[in-house]
Amino acid sequence: MTFRIAAVIFEGGAPRHDVVRELTAVRQAVVLDNIAKLKRISLIDEVILRTNYPQLAAQAAALGATVLRDTAPFHFGRALQSVVSEAGCDGLIYLGGAAAPLLSLAEFTELAEALRTRAPVIFTNNPQSADIVAFAPAAALLDVTPPENDNALATVLKQTLGLNRELMPHSTGVHFDLDTPTDALVLALSPHTGERTTAALKELPWDNTRLARALTRMRETHCECALIGRVNPAAMAHLNTHTFLRLRVFSEERGMKALDREAKGEVVSLLGHFLAAVGPQRFFSFVSNACDVCFIDTRVLFAHFKLQLTEEMRFLSDLGRFDEITHPWLQEFTQAAVTAEIPVVLGGHSLVTGCMWVLGDIIKTKFQNPQGVARRE
Repeated sequence: MTFRIAAVIFEGGAPRHDVVRELTAVRQAVVLDNIAKLKRISLIDEVILRTNYPQLAAQAAALGATVLRDTAPFHFGRALQSVVSEAGCDGLIYLGGAAAPLLSLAEFTELAEALRTRAPVIFTNNPQSADIVAFAPAAALLDVTPPENDNALATVLKQTLGLNRELMPHSTGVHFDLDTPTDALVLALSPHTGERTTAALKELPWDNTRLARALTRMRETHCECALIGRVNPAAMAHLNTHTFLRLRVFSEERGMKALDREAKGEVVSLLGHFLAAVGPQRFFSFVSNACDVCFIDTRVLFAHFKLQLTEEMRFLSDLGRFDEITHPWLQEFTQAAVTAEIPVVLGGHSLVTGCMWVLGDIIKTKFQNPQGVARRE
């Protein structure tokens, strides 16, 4: 009997601000590069894109993808259940629209092969905040209450049906995700992006000065590097293995989306309390006295303060464009970060996870011995 595998990508939205539209253009290029990659894998029988973007739909269809058009209102879980019902597949590989821009053809192939040979099983890139989820039997999704977002998909399948969940092997491709402008600036540094993604990244009008300053300092021996937010232990291990960075890590609220803590207003950040007590200027003064560079997943702080920020406000903060921010506290915080004595890079979850894999890959060759074996401190 044949084992039919479908790869499914969801990408949609309604961008209204220039900075969101610019990131959307890069996301769409990632989708097209991934479709082209997936179409080369004989184990994958069908590549499906669900989107509300007409131009992306046309380009995906030209690459051989099956295109399903989204209609409002959109619910992630019910939409994916509909795809499973229509595709009639035995196994399914789900990707968020900007997931896995650096996942290799070999890694996609290994995932499809493992799905075929190891079912029943769930594979995911992150146990708490997944944006790559492969599972079999695919029809299992029809027996669960559909999740609101993709972050919770692997958890819902495991907890409801008791399927065995396995993590995909650690790699830059597995961990890197494109969610924010900072992720795009980091992605532009990688030599492994697809041709469409590379072209889209070259069109971005964004300033990468702070990131470039941070990377320059990180190349130096024993740089004090702070990682704040939902820091993945695997990212720490990657940096510790391949660089001479001296890490200062404060990790909190991992899984805040998948566990609905953010939606329920339950996020609590110890650093958020400290920030409230001393204010942004003094906060970054303390950070600058302790570190040479600092990367902050600001979404934990935003959730702690229960800020109702638009996507464009978050993105403008990531880019350091405080003069365009209309939210008073966010403007003060962003300006303090940009004017800090050290390079402070702001972003979301991927900044302190997948982005650290990319930056680690970039700087690790400086710290290799003549035999090419990575050295540890």
